Amino acid sequence: MSPKTVLSKLSIMALLVMPLSAAPVSARSLLQSGVPVDALIMRAGSTAGKISRINAVPSVGVVNLRHVARPRIYSDSDWDTVDDFRLNIDRNYSGIKRLRNALKSNPVTRRALSTRGIAVSRVVAADVSSNGSLRLYLF
Repeated sequence: MSPKTVLSKLSIMALLVMPLSAAPVSARSLLQSGVPVDALIMRAGSTAGKISRINAVPSVGVVNLRHVARPRIYSDSDWDTVDDFRLNIDRNYSGIKRLRNALKSNPVTRRALSTRGIAVSRVVAADVSSNGSLRLYLF
């Protein structure tokens, strides 16, 4: 077998073995929940229904979107800026308002947020896990 053929076969094998996690993922698409932040903000109103059914909140995670955003001086256009988040929040404010009302109405979530010093007025999105744990996105 010629060295060129061996190199070609090794290259193909390397591509097959390469982990899928090495594929580039934009910063906009995933934080920790695996759901784009933009989508979480857009579906804030439908998340309000899940919030109203929570009976216990074992843990609360907080993502401050002002710290996740990048200023425009960075040339990487995949990063959301504070202005991008603000625009999405403005467009979806009615759903965010329903989410905030649900967080205030449910005594369990209201207590969980007040215990941790989280102002409901800063919540713009939420992710609810199957056990009632919350990941709140603040702005």
